[in-house]
Amino acid sequence: MSDRLVIKNGFIVDGSGKAGFFADVEIAGDTINRISKTGIASDKVVDAAGMTVSPGFVDIHSHSDYHILLNAYAESKVRQGVTSEVNGNCGYSIAPVGGIILKEREQQYYESYKLDLNIKTLMDYIQRVEKQGSSINNAMLVGQGTIRGSVMGRKTSSPTDKELDSMRALVKESMEAGAFGMSTGLAYTPGAYADTKEVIELAKVAADYKGIYATHMRSEGRTLVESVEEALEIGRRAGLPVEISHLKTMNPENWHKIDKVFELIEAAQKNGVDVAADRYPYLSAYTGLASVMPDWVYADSTEAALARLEDKAVRSRIHDELSAQHNDLNDYFSRIMISQCFTDEYRKFEGKTIPEISSALGMQPIDTIYHILVKEKLMTTAIYFAMDDGNLKRILAKPYVSIGSDAGLRADYGPLHEGKPHPRSYGTYPRVFTDFVKTNILSLEQAVYKMTSLPAQRAGIQQRGMIKEGWFADIVIFSPERMEDRSTYLQPHVYPSGIDTVMVNGVTVVQKGVHTKALPGKMLRKTV
Repeated sequence: MSDRLVIKNGFIVDGSGKAGFFADVEIAGDTINRISKTGIASDKVVDAAGMTVSPGFVDIHSHSDYHILLNAYAESKVRQGVTSEVNGNCGYSIAPVGGIILKEREQQYYESYKLDLNIKTLMDYIQRVEKQGSSINNAMLVGQGTIRGSVMGRKTSSPTDKELDSMRALVKESMEAGAFGMSTGLAYTPGAYADTKEVIELAKVAADYKGIYATHMRSEGRTLVESVEEALEIGRRAGLPVEISHLKTMNPENWHKIDKVFELIEAAQKNGVDVAADRYPYLSAYTGLASVMPDWVYADSTEAALARLEDKAVRSRIHDELSAQHNDLNDYFSRIMISQCFTDEYRKFEGKTIPEISSALGMQPIDTIYHILVKEKLMTTAIYFAMDDGNLKRILAKPYVSIGSDAGLRADYGPLHEGKPHPRSYGTYPRVFTDFVKTNILSLEQAVYKMTSLPAQRAGIQQRGMIKEGWFADIVIFSPERMEDRSTYLQPHVYPSGIDTVMVNGVTVVQKGVHTKALPGKMLRKTV
């Protein structure tokens, strides 16, 4: 009898998108050794009768850079079947970092979480996580916004030749350390201050190492179509694959633009551009409350931004700009819910909408936003209810769209239990089964493909994302029928149901729904 572990009697959905089948899976060390439809004998057996066995889910769009340093067990991710994350998205990576951005983040994370960073390069971060350990695998992107801020601070000008060379050097250093590509968050400062040409120059460096370009585009609303065109142009001119992050149409006046977006993406694919997208299965976004304001508000420094927000003349200009962007400004504000505050005085507003808080404070909605941003030094996060269910279904049905959470890991204890984060931190993958598989929008095999081999292939992660002989043993055993996202907007810190077993690199991390506290995860490195 073999001493190798065998998963028996399970229905195998191997991540390829092809029809599932019954088979036994033998695991030797960290590797899938053998797959057999006729049975494999062993003394070490996991009985998966009545369950589905799939590759571990690969979260192509995650934000756990800092969170894994606060909770190595990756609780909310691994408990929903995620075995690998791609972090450093939206132009915001933990490294490389320097200058004013380094100082701001070290202060922010120490004040918020008592977390000592002492991280400047991507290699610093890789070594820190490897020393600490992790329950899941972690692939990194290098963030253009972090790099620009590190070199140029919050200047809105174009870079000098010296500054551009410094930014190129940081991308090169990070790619050589093992980054899988470069991300942008062109809707956020300081990354938003870069023009298309500047982004292309940095993306070319990532292309030299066969990296990917993942982009939170310049707009997902008013100039959505133009932003898709820019993303495609960057991919063409820099010569690298484009991943459009969390593809969406924000706010009702922009919902009709989805047809044009599909048209642009699919025309580019036919013309040889390697472009795809990812999306989470919810109708609300989650980001800083500061994103309500125009980009120019945050130029120069945090102190300068706070001063602008208290200036009556500046407020008048902001109001005029916001009114021009939204058909009904009060309706827009009414769909914003405060998620997390960082001062004791304002935590009582977590889970409250802007109108509810405005009533409590006796202020107009826009003045409430100014007030909170100033008092909380721009750190407040919020949830924005702004998307269309029909568009969501159409987006997730597209064969080139992966599933990504757009969320950092959380836990129902410790510092990551604070606030009311978006439920996608806990329920993204189970929700796909309840809302899209059970309703026949996606087949079981299509859903698993979008969670496993498709995102792994897009990111450039090797030998993960499929149940295949010789590949790494990242495996999830679950019941699609019992899958349930139990996290809600007002009570988000709740783990899902339906996940029985999760294995990472051949080690059981979740057993009968309980975390084993094993730390077998690896820092993944891009290889050319």
